Amino acid sequence: MENLFYLEEHTSCYRYKSDFQTGFKYSKVKAGNTIDKMSTSFNHLLFLRNGLLTINCNEYADRIIKKDECILIPKAAKMSCKALQDAELLVMTFDVMQNVCDKVMLHSYRPFYTQITYNFTPTSIRHPLTSFIDLLVTYLNGGIDCEHLHEIKEKEFFLVLRRCYSKEEIMNLLYPIIGISDFKSFVLEKYGTVDNVSELVDLSGMGRTAFDCKFREVFGMSARQWMLKQIATHIRYKAMDPEVTIKDIMNEFKFNSATHFNRFCKQQFDCTPGDLLRKSRAK
Repeated sequence: MENLFYLEEHTSCYRYKSDFQTGFKYSKVKAGNTIDKMSTSFNHLLFLRNGLLTINCNEYADRIIKKDECILIPKAAKMSCKALQDAELLVMTFDVMQNVCDKVMLHSYRPFYTQITYNFTPTSIRHPLTSFIDLLVTYLNGGIDCEHLHEIKEKEFFLVLRRCYSKEEIMNLLYPIIGISDFKSFVLEKYGTVDNVSELVDLSGMGRTAFDCKFREVFGMSARQWMLKQIATHIRYKAMDPEVTIKDIMNEFKFNSATHFNRFCKQQFDCTPGDLLRKSRAK
């Protein structure tokens, strides 16, 4: 697609995706460069066409993604990604499913959710998904960037996934968002913007009792337990960075004293802050 007819008409349309939030984006990344500027307000599916990547996502460290593999980065995740070789990457950024059939598909997998041992492993890209990706990259490189195209191709992706991949493969890929509800989506989007459960309850517009019951129903634990677990996950991720100090972590996560942080590490990791840094960086 060397020439796009009527380019000015295309790019001047208000449906042209000049301000990228959701949809597809294609990029090339040089070996040694990092990819870490992904909005935590959305889910991101990474499709690697060429090259080799290493990804850290929450508690999962140093996962290797090879050519013709894909993986999901869920909303609110702490992640970093580095190209070990020159890479070609297509990223699909999305929030909730657009198609009712896709929502029903994910909801139907919910009963099997607890039977899966999820370990943030990539899924193979194979025909016809390879053809879908190749054609979409051709469109994007050619300047066809209409919002309608992105919406249509997102729906097409999930259609291809349902028809050409097993339920086990789909659950492995989409595990973090299987059975997700509006309430769960709200919690994942907002919990990082508040300092405590009470503030999250206020944002929800629900009464405290109703919120607590709904939270236990959806997450299987109290809101306080869950939020402490998320903080622990993000701290473990942060501790992997060799340049980060204990004081840096305390400041970022608002621990008011060394005693407070030490007690937190004992409860969540069964070790001291210093031991946490050493263990995290020894992997």
